[in-house]
Amino acid sequence: MEKIKGTKCEFGYIQKQKIFQSLMLLLFVAVGVGLFVTGLLITGTRANIFTVLGILMVLPAAKRIISLVVMVPRRSVDKERYDRMRETVAEEGILYTDYVFTSPDKIMSFDFLIIQNQNVMGILSEKKQEEAYILDYLQKGVDSQASGYQVKLFSSDEKFYKYYRRLTEGSSKQERDEEYIARQDKVSEYLKILAV
Repeated sequence: MEKIKGTKCEFGYIQKQKIFQSLMLLLFVAVGVGLFVTGLLITGTRANIFTVLGILMVLPAAKRIISLVVMVPRRSVDKERYDRMRETVAEEGILYTDYVFTSPDKIMSFDFLIIQNQNVMGILSEKKQEEAYILDYLQKGVDSQASGYQVKLFSSDEKFYKYYRRLTEGSSKQERDEEYIARQDKVSEYLKILAV
């Protein structure tokens, strides 16, 4: 199922979700209409249990419509771009891609989200996003999981690469203690849960 549906925060997730949610929507609509027509043919009237079951198919269909509204305006990152980012991010870093998340007010997205050296670095996927709002929202959420993490946003890959070089420059692979790893895992898990 994961092959068809995609895995949250991994390469190609947005594209797979668009296809999966569209197919599921069509399935629920077909089942709902099928139940209604079956009941109509069997009983000769709309007032039957099949009509009720057909109407209940609206609920899972509505969930699929919401997922499509969130995903359709967004695109998965290109394979070449993903490969370059995967090569750049050190093995102790955590890389999420096709990252879409929501707050009570907005739908936001990153092409990439990297967690490393007590930094959460996001590369915005759309230019028209409110950076100050996203930064504040993520910083509060990350702080609730582990203090000392800094959230940075970038509007392009080049700006990220420049910052990342400075962040990792001169620092050899450091020994990470259990507390550091536990805090990073906690932040990582929070961010994964936050994703749609």
